[in-house]
Amino acid sequence: MMNSHPLWKWLPVLTLYSTAALAEETLQQQLEARKAEFAARVPQEVQTAYAAGIQAVSNSGILSSAKQAGEKAPDFTLQDAKGQSVALHELLENGPVVLTWYRGGWCPYCNLSLRALQKVLPEFEKGGAQLVALTPELPDKTLSTAEKNKLQFQVLTDLNHQVAQSYGIVFKLTPEVRDQYKRNFDLLAYNGSAAGDDTLPLAATYIISQDGIIRYAFLEADYRARAEPAELVAFVKQLLPQKEDHPSVALLKEFWLRVWNPPHDLSAVDELLTDDFVITNPSGDIVGKAAFKEWLSGFHKKLGHSRLMPFETFASADGTRVVSRWQASGINHGMLGTPDDGKPVRFSGIAIWEVRDGKLSHNWVERSAWELHQTLTDKP
Repeated sequence: MMNSHPLWKWLPVLTLYSTAALAEETLQQQLEARKAEFAARVPQEVQTAYAAGIQAVSNSGILSSAKQAGEKAPDFTLQDAKGQSVALHELLENGPVVLTWYRGGWCPYCNLSLRALQKVLPEFEKGGAQLVALTPELPDKTLSTAEKNKLQFQVLTDLNHQVAQSYGIVFKLTPEVRDQYKRNFDLLAYNGSAAGDDTLPLAATYIISQDGIIRYAFLEADYRARAEPAELVAFVKQLLPQKEDHPSVALLKEFWLRVWNPPHDLSAVDELLTDDFVITNPSGDIVGKAAFKEWLSGFHKKLGHSRLMPFETFASADGTRVVSRWQASGINHGMLGTPDDGKPVRFSGIAIWEVRDGKLSHNWVERSAWELHQTLTDKP
């Protein structure tokens, strides 16, 4: 994404959920509990084999070669468990698509992820998005998985990994992991003989906007890591257009999405900002689009894999002012003169924007310097 490695962590989107919802475990917490259970009961040699398998996926280069944010999403037509054809381009006519892969109903991490996604399905729908799961499982197996997890969204069979191949997310199991699987279940019985007993897709998740462009990509070598549903919902609602958006809010969302999130499209600066654009930040004014693009390039280098997630964005009645609370995240490559330690960084801030003639003309921005200092220095 960007490079899509999810090394950064977004702040839980607390503002979007009720107090009752906050009491529920996140998917990440559930996955960590499952990992701990596995570690407690499985022999060390098996754990070592699986860890080596994860490292082999990482070493393969698949995380960089897979489809990334900013690229065109390959179209497809697949069948659901009832034999009905579903085409991506037809889904996109009705709104953005959250596209996620799961390995199979035999995978406990997949089942946790599917159930967590089902819980937030109403939130996706409120945001105008459609949730679709792809799997190499044969139709009768997908039906069983959907029924077991009480899924109410589309689950499609990606027979022989054809769509996963087009997205570049198919990998080979190491012989040791393949043999471990064989001792517990028959992968061919789930996916069919042509799919192979040593081939699986990454547990990838993409968010595809209505123009067919991938806007978000979660790619991870570790099959136990999954995109957090709350973050996916936040992305859909806070960065993709909503029917109720004021035109000035929609303008700023496009700026956040294209410039501050992968692939960091600086050409959007020329489209969305006035020629005399000014950004006022604690270090002073930056005047003009050329100077702003130069500053942006430097910032993205210091904050690798950088992302920006608004928590809320709203406009004045006449649309001449837009305010947004946000959080930035990424990997430290020397921010504020600190060592390039490659550690995750996150900090929040607030921005006020002036809108003139349908373009962004001035930005006053404040970030939480103390929060950033704490993150960079690992101090409580």
